[in-house]
Order: sequence, then structure tokens, then C-alpha cells
Amino acid sequence: MKTTVLGCLPYLNVRPLIRSIERRPPEGYELVYDTPSGLAERLREGSCDIAAVSSFEALANPELEIIPGFAIASDGPVTSVMLFSRKPFAGVGRVALDTGSLSGAALTRIVLADLFGARPEFVRLEPYPAEMLSLADACLLIGNNALLHAPDVPHVLDLGAAWKELTGLPFVFGVWAARKGRADGRDVSILQEARRAGLRDLHDIAREESINLGLPPGQILRYLAETMVYEMGGRELEGLREFCRRARAGGLLHPEAAVRLWQGREAV
Repeated sequence: MKTTVLGCLPYLNVRPLIRSIERRPPEGYELVYDTPSGLAERLREGSCDIAAVSSFEALANPELEIIPGFAIASDGPVTSVMLFSRKPFAGVGRVALDTGSLSGAALTRIVLADLFGARPEFVRLEPYPAEMLSLADACLLIGNNALLHAPDVPHVLDLGAAWKELTGLPFVFGVWAARKGRADGRDVSILQEARRAGLRDLHDIAREESINLGLPPGQILRYLAETMVYEMGGRELEGLREFCRRARAGGLLHPEAAVRLWQGREAV
């Protein structure tokens, strides 16, 4: 049986997709954890086979195939991909982007340009809000940092909500993606069963993560059950394709970047 290295994100919104795999790792599976940019690098260098990777990386890397049906998305406000600013968004001159972010960083550029007509300078910094805002007018925080360490500033933008206002579509922040030839039907079945188990056990996840994060379990449950979308339906796929189109138009992606879906192969 082949060995599969599965890349996982250390964020609350991914817990329903990976919890059961962590608790009972399937035979032949090895789990690694990293930021979105870190997992992207692991996939590029070939040290990871399948990962919950940023949608931006899945579009940008022609060696990756998106496993159909899965998403880490929101249809409106997401609450965990946030832009914090000392100035109105139309007037920001410099924006600090979380070094771990890929999709959120690209979305920030698109939203500021297309919704506010702003084209500021961008710098990448470690996600420490005070330092970021000492060097820039605004900062992007993602994942647990956005939920737990929001700075006190007058202007706050939920990027999921901004995308919905701009396009009327959901935004897909992450996907399960595999290097070409590395995923098979068994892998997909394992990921499907893990998602079913995670969605079934949301109350347990909320209680566990309440202890880990220091947030009320009810808040976590609402976030996982009502804010996050874990299936790639037709509207999510349309939103992903629109993200690809706008990122290409803005010079963030190669003109030939596209949504490449995994076509399936038998387990070996």
C-alpha cells in the first residue's frame, strides 16, 4: 500500500475535515501541519501528496488537481479572514499581509482594487497586529489570529462579506488538492468519511476547541455550522472560477491559470 502524506492546516475552520483522521489515522497515512503558504511549498517540492491548501495555490500551481466536492468556504461573512485598518479602505497607502496567507492575501488585493479603487503598497509580515499596524495602515489576519487577536481599529472589513458584495458569490478560501498522480479513490473516500464524521460531531469539536482557544463553545459551533461551507457546490465552483478570473486580470495569476479538477484513479 502506498504512503500518503496529508497536509493539514492548524486552524479552527479545518477541524471538521481532519478530526477523525487525526483520531484514527488510516493505514498508510502520515499527517503534517503548516500554514497555507507552508503547505503550498510542501506540495511544490513534492514532500506532501494531498493538502488542505489555499485555493490560490491550487489555481497557481499547474501540478495540482482540486479534489471535487470539498471546500473551505463562506457564502458571505467569514469572520476569520479580516482586514483591519487605521484609515478608510479607499485611502490606505500600505497594507501588511499575514505571511501565512495566500488566498486571503490575493483577495485583499482584489477587494481593495475592485470595491474601493485602492491600489496600496503591500508588504508581508508575521501576524503580530501591533507590529503590522506600526509599519502599515492596515493588516490582514487569517484563521485563529483573526478570531483571537483582532486589533482595536476604526475600520474592519470581513473579506468574505466584501467578496459577496462584489460578486454575489461564495468565496472558496481552501480546497483539498493533490499533486498529479498522487491521489486515488481510497484517498477521496477517506476524506469524504472524515468530513461526514466532522459535521456529525460539530458539538464535540466546539467543546474541544473552546478549551483550546478560550472562546465560548456556542460561538465556535455557530462559526463551524453556520458560517463555514465545506462542500463545493455549483455556486462555490462559480465563485472559485470568478476568483481565478479576477486574479488573472489583476496580474496575480498566470494568464493560463485555471480550475483543474481531479478526474479520479483507482487505489493502488
